[in-house]
Amino acid sequence: MKSILAITLSTMLTACYSANAPQAAPAAEAPENKSKRPTLQPTAQTESPDLGSATDGAFWTLDDRIFLLAAEGEGGLNVYATDGSRLSAQPGVTAGMVEVLRDGQAEPRLAMVYDLASSQLSPWRISDTSGSLEALPAEPLPVNDELTGLCSFRSRLSGSWYLYGTTDEGLLHHWELYHSDDRWQARLLRTIPAGKGAGFCAVDPNDAQVYVGDEELGIWRFGAEPEADTTRELVDLVAPRGQLGEEIKGVSIYSVRPDLAYLLVADAGEGYLSVYTLPDGESVGALDIEGLSEAEGMAVLSTTGGGWLAIADEDQSDGASEYKIVPWSAVASALGLVGMAETVAAPTPVATVEATVETQVVDSWGDAADDPAIWVNHADPENSLVLGTDKKSGLHVFNLAGDSLQFFADGRINNVDLRDGFMLDGESVALVTASNRTDSSIAIYAIDPASAEMREVADGAQPTGLPDPYGMCMYRSARNGAYYVFVNGSGDGLTRQFLLEESSPGRVSATPVREISVGGQAEGCAADDDRGLLFIAQEDYGLWKYDAEPGADSERTLIDSVEGEHMVADIEGVSIWQGEAGTGYIVASNQGENNYLLYRLEGTHEFVGKFHVVADPNSGIDGVSETDGLDVTSAPLGAGYPMGLLVVQDGRNIAPAERQNFKFVSWADIARALGLE
Repeated sequence: MKSILAITLSTMLTACYSANAPQAAPAAEAPENKSKRPTLQPTAQTESPDLGSATDGAFWTLDDRIFLLAAEGEGGLNVYATDGSRLSAQPGVTAGMVEVLRDGQAEPRLAMVYDLASSQLSPWRISDTSGSLEALPAEPLPVNDELTGLCSFRSRLSGSWYLYGTTDEGLLHHWELYHSDDRWQARLLRTIPAGKGAGFCAVDPNDAQVYVGDEELGIWRFGAEPEADTTRELVDLVAPRGQLGEEIKGVSIYSVRPDLAYLLVADAGEGYLSVYTLPDGESVGALDIEGLSEAEGMAVLSTTGGGWLAIADEDQSDGASEYKIVPWSAVASALGLVGMAETVAAPTPVATVEATVETQVVDSWGDAADDPAIWVNHADPENSLVLGTDKKSGLHVFNLAGDSLQFFADGRINNVDLRDGFMLDGESVALVTASNRTDSSIAIYAIDPASAEMREVADGAQPTGLPDPYGMCMYRSARNGAYYVFVNGSGDGLTRQFLLEESSPGRVSATPVREISVGGQAEGCAADDDRGLLFIAQEDYGLWKYDAEPGADSERTLIDSVEGEHMVADIEGVSIWQGEAGTGYIVASNQGENNYLLYRLEGTHEFVGKFHVVADPNSGIDGVSETDGLDVTSAPLGAGYPMGLLVVQDGRNIAPAERQNFKFVSWADIARALGLE
């Protein structure tokens, strides 16, 4: 059995050309062995166009009728019945590709059609049961290249409609489609290098993966969500290193139920179809279609009654060009597949929120923005500040509009935290500490509440004694009023606690008072000052609770782990939203799943729920993924944040692709999404 293999671009090339590449199954067992392939007789074929040729198709359903939308180049956009008869035609479109946007078994939303002459995409629909075509109002969507593949997906996460297009230059464009001002509009979210030769594609809605056919290499897949990692995964290679034929063309997916779908791949050179189960990618066989000469695009319709398969045959031996139409029941019978799609209940809604503000991008390229901290301006809440680290060069001070007001170019500042009420040279200030990986020290700053400006106040270098100070958080003891900072070492699992004191007028020093062995790499942490508790996220394992007092031992309690139902490594940023009468929530970045976890602050810290930060096409603010650090406050910060503010680092800043930054989310939106009291 052949399973999907995770593979990067560099290893992709090795897999294709080196002696260490995956080897094909023996010829006697390979499904492309013609003597073992069943042959299906089409039940119908379409009329040949007078101009152009069959290139791509998609099924449309309306009431109890099923139509085939056919892209036929200079022959236009045509509509056929399943018996092959032409019902209507739109000769004004030089149709090269067509894709119907449908959510499961629901009625289609629209059909996106690629015009070869203008290199633009436009929306159409079938307006009545006679098969009449109607163009929909829309902003033009230019491709600016020759489109070689087109597929779509409705996100189970955000509910957004996405369109994917591969191009002759080897790129995969990912657009979001949305309806605004009575028109369909689109915005480009990301562009992924897919490789020269990338062509037809299809999306599995169950596991949100885009499957792309590369004519000479094989089948690859990418994450379909806009915030998904763009690492390629190999499904199968062309012979002799895999089980596919010599020229990959049409790609389609028949969805059966949430845990099962079939991937169909057409070979233009030898005229047969290969079939795989999804999501595991195991080959289940191959079959021939009688009379198929040169396969192009392919369409599959999955229904509770069975469904249909249609394959564009670009160049018949007699010079004709047409679509071969086969009922799904015949495909299923030939290969022992499930014959009908199941009626699937609507998926359980996922809690989502949108960011209301995003900061300016940090100065450094790559993985640079890391951890934020919120300073509440009690005299003027709307003029509160957000500190944000650029772990390659320093520390930013942002206002609530996301503008950078100050920048401290103090080195590789990784994590940052703060506490109010520290007496410094006779004045009450907000004390800020940060881990500085450049010199393995604790950077120390103060915010003047009157001027809302920050300054450096460390009494010289404050060494951590750690090879690589990584995460950190602050704690103010309710027992003795003292200020402390916890610093986590990178990789060694060692956390050190330091006492912060004014050691000379206007200057602060850090004295080590305790060590904790976490047992694995830890970065995110947060302290509950009132209860004297310290929460540390061990990245690859879970969330721990310790006593925060300097005289405590290393006894701890596990709140949750990746072995449970909620967490997916890595567990990163941690912060606390303080409610009334000792209530509140622990917020943790569930980086491996691109979402955030909530636990009750009180009691046994029961799990409350999880939420995602998704894109807002109207504001143009993208969603959030791969969050490292975060911070939260329950203090009202004006009309935009009446219940407080969550700030999260965005590890993948897209639409447009930019350097990393931080996103602001209203806690009121989170409370609404999760139904919090």
